[in-house]
Amino acid sequence: MIQILLNNIKLHGYHGVHPLERISGTNFTINLVIDANINTGNLLLEDTIDYAAVFELLKYEFSQTEDLLENLSNRIIHKIFTTFIQAEQIELTILKNDAPIAGFCGQVGIKCCKSRQQNLASNLL
Repeated sequence: MIQILLNNIKLHGYHGVHPLERISGTNFTINLVIDANINTGNLLLEDTIDYAAVFELLKYEFSQTEDLLENLSNRIIHKIFTTFIQAEQIELTILKNDAPIAGFCGQVGIKCCKSRQQNLASNLL
């Protein structure tokens, strides 16, 4: 098992239920860990998961506005599983920087961990 890591990705998005978040947006920090079923040895790019392709997928899905980060994370994870057959488990953290909460200084967000089997089961419901 190999882990593909994309850490401290900075994106601007329009996610949230607060009206200001939909107008001016918010800065986010994203961390992604993909446990991949990849044989070790002398690999080619097509044998593994191309993190540049994962980043492009992430940017595209992130550009689609959602009220809840939970829905956004589920959509991103599902898309990764359907695009990369080597992905077995995904841990995705989405942190909202400077959330519109009076007096709050820091980050808020969610962490979602799903296996391929959990993803399949949740899409059958």
